[in-house]
Amino acid sequence: MRFVDMRQVQAPMTDVWAALHDCDVLRRVIPGCERLHPMGNGEYAATLAARVGRLADTYRGTFAIDDRRSGSDLLVTVTSRGRCGRLELDLDVRLREGPTPHLTLLAYDAQARVSGLVARLGHVPLTLAGGHITAAFFRELDRAVTRVAA
Repeated sequence: MRFVDMRQVQAPMTDVWAALHDCDVLRRVIPGCERLHPMGNGEYAATLAARVGRLADTYRGTFAIDDRRSGSDLLVTVTSRGRCGRLELDLDVRLREGPTPHLTLLAYDAQARVSGLVARLGHVPLTLAGGHITAAFFRELDRAVTRVAA
């Protein structure tokens, strides 16, 4: 599945970039994140709880952030496994200055792959769940960065 969109965060680009590299902020803004433990070089051991339809599972794996262009472009890679299957995500994120001060535009292109029982749910429920998770992430990121700025 592929998700492509642009979101806005009410904060300067430097603050948003810093938040996307802060383990405590990430732990709070990633939906279902139960654990995020730094392993070095932008890589974390992660535990995520997820529910799609009637299936609920806990996924354990790695979460990695690779700075493609410091301050503006990054790649997030998630590889995890749970009882109900496997989840892999490649997320390209580009930060740009918004049209007004203290507004950051985040363009993203995500490629998600699921396998196992979760994949059997079908495209529509998985797309809805992906949209919900994405919206929750950006809403919480905006709140977290706004709190830090205040």
